[in-house]
Amino acid sequence: MISIEVVDFTALIAFWLCFTRWIAIMIQLPIFDNVSIPMVVKILATLLITYAFFPYLSGEIIKDINYVGVDQFWILTIFNTVVGLLIGFLVKSIMQMFIGSGSIVTRQIGFAMLMNFDPNAATRIGPFEKLIHWTVLILILTSGALIPMFRGALGSFFSIHIYDIGKIAQSPQYFVELFKGIFLSSLLLASPLIFGNVFIMVVLGIIARMVPQMNVIMVSFVVNIGLGLVIFLACSDEFFRVAFKLYTEKLGEWFQFVS
Repeated sequence: MISIEVVDFTALIAFWLCFTRWIAIMIQLPIFDNVSIPMVVKILATLLITYAFFPYLSGEIIKDINYVGVDQFWILTIFNTVVGLLIGFLVKSIMQMFIGSGSIVTRQIGFAMLMNFDPNAATRIGPFEKLIHWTVLILILTSGALIPMFRGALGSFFSIHIYDIGKIAQSPQYFVELFKGIFLSSLLLASPLIFGNVFIMVVLGIIARMVPQMNVIMVSFVVNIGLGLVIFLACSDEFFRVAFKLYTEKLGEWFQFVS
């Protein structure tokens, strides 16, 4: 009969705390946040990552355990889970600027009625949101931009401890600037379509005054879609170049924050 005995209870708790922070981060990272990936795969991948990095992180986690005591197991678990969710949420928020810009483009062109429920993302999404999101995601994966994400998550174990949690609470300015930057970035990426749509509406308004018998509303549907697709096709190279640049800049700010 095989008997299992825990020799170092503190190390076991430290491994669990390390796992709870990693799993909260992993389930929100690009690709892993897709509902089509089974939870078993996410858990096993997180266990492998935890096992690989635990020898380098155990000392930092044990500092928290020694600070509050082994008896405060659930407090430590909640703390590491919340920190992991916060870090993962910030990374996911950076990706949302592409979804936001795609949503603006969808509505400016006139494809808002084509939005449907995507079971993989578990939300309603339009054609341009899907196109932009997956294109940027491929750029991120092929360029190795996921490495700073893992470096930032790894660095959080050294910089975010339970005894200095007040530092995060005293940093509202960072979150204000981050989400303001995400909003402005979404507008910047969609600006060619926004200004193009404004120009089309101005021209059609002038035509409506000059040719009252023309059904401008019906004409605007065709013109918006046609010229919108042409504008997006013409600026697509610059769009994704700027999108990737904005992503790396925001990710760099996030990395500085968690480190």
